[in-house]
Formats: sequence, C-alpha cells, structure tokens
Amino acid sequence: MGTPLLKEVLQDWQKYELDDDMYVQSGTSVTLDTAVIILPFDRHRPRRFEGLEYVLSFEQARDAIVGLEAQLRRETSAAERLAAVLHYARHDAFIDPQQVPVGGLRE
Repeated sequence: MGTPLLKEVLQDWQKYELDDDMYVQSGTSVTLDTAVIILPFDRHRPRRFEGLEYVLSFEQARDAIVGLEAQLRRETSAAERLAAVLHYARHDAFIDPQQVPVGGLRE
C-alpha cells in the first residue's frame, strides 16, 4: 500500500481516526502529490521530529474541509481542500471562500 499522497488523504479523510496526525518530510513544499505520514496522536510528540513536520490532525482537516464545503454549498475539489487545510495549518483559522482557487483537480 505504501505511503499515501496528500490528495488521497484529503479525498478519503473520513477513513482515518480523527485523533491521527498528518506529517510530511521537513522542508517539503506541500502539494497534492506530497507523501503523508499518518501517526497516532501523541501529546508528547513535538511538531518537528526525526525529519518530519506536523501538518494537522484529521479532526482539524475535517473541520477545514467541511467548513469550506458548507460555505461553498458544494463538494470541494482536491485543490480547494488543499488550500483550506494549508490555510488552517498556517493561520489557525478557516479560509475565506473568496481566497480559494476556483475549480481544479476534482477527484
């Protein structure tokens, strides 16, 4: 099965435990094709460790995706989900729907 790509994880986020965390290789420019390491929640694990960097928990990703879909009143594309998740990760806030890239990569 291997390490999933972020586009796969964002498409099927419901199949993961909400407490699980998403990590990527440190220094990676995060895109839909970025490999994601899924780790169980551990309150003692730092945001950066062993060459990995924390992105978000699945609960936070869910909130960002579901919130955007509610505002847009439709299912989001992979690119829109990525924009919402990265905005939340960087700003600890939901993205303004007007800042979301239009269309792209429906999966």
